Amino acid sequence: MPPSTARDDHPRPRRLAGVDELSSLAPDDPYVQQLKSDPARVDQAWAGVDGSLAWLVDSRRHPGSGHVVVIGPEPAAVDLLVALLDPLDGLGDRVSSASLPQGAPRLLPAAYGMDPANDWEWFATSAPPPVQDGEDRVRWLAEVATDPDGATAREVVELLHTHSGRHDAEPGQEHARRWCGVRDGTGRLVAIAAHTEFTAGVPFLASVATVSDVRGQGLGSAVTGWLTRRLLDEGNRWVTLGMYSDNDVARRIYQRLGFTCWHAFTSGRLVRR
Repeated sequence: MPPSTARDDHPRPRRLAGVDELSSLAPDDPYVQQLKSDPARVDQAWAGVDGSLAWLVDSRRHPGSGHVVVIGPEPAAVDLLVALLDPLDGLGDRVSSASLPQGAPRLLPAAYGMDPANDWEWFATSAPPPVQDGEDRVRWLAEVATDPDGATAREVVELLHTHSGRHDAEPGQEHARRWCGVRDGTGRLVAIAAHTEFTAGVPFLASVATVSDVRGQGLGSAVTGWLTRRLLDEGNRWVTLGMYSDNDVARRIYQRLGFTCWHAFTSGRLVRR
């Protein structure tokens, strides 16, 4: 058995009773609060020092995934993760990947690394965004949900594969609930966005994409603003989204629409050296 990697001078993590106790420790954080809408998504949860928190994403829904999310100050987040990886009295080999605050992976002990390590940011808003130019052209693409193999769905897939290499949702996937889009004067689909839900009851915008030759006309802002407003009008408390950290254009759009970045993560597979 490999030696323990937990720091001997650091308190052990405190096992939490469940999502209710976890959410009570971060009452103003929508990333944590959203878990109450789908408590089965959390398998186990812990509290460390300096406000650090961690939870194991439900392994019953994702067998073998063993993904741990850790939030808090970077040093405390790393200490909490390392303690959970302790083969003696932690989760050990049950954890295969993790999400840590950006900057934290460089503090991991030499026994661990992350590969690949992807930087991304989680945004949320609870306020309707300002109306954007071009919103009057946005329509629901209802036929995508009713016929995920139909002509409109194929248009969506083609747009994504041609103009958005890093999209998160496609027609027919269970978490992709609805699609909206904009067509040009010839009927060509030129901008789209998806309403997805990874956490039940918490809308997550995904696959916001615009055809390359019409970028700069505000269509990305139009579909994002239009869809966000409708989801809030339907009674949802939050609308959320994620983006890769190197997408400065998208960040400016989301911030202009009133979205706030609550967490910047590095996520990846844990490598044990």
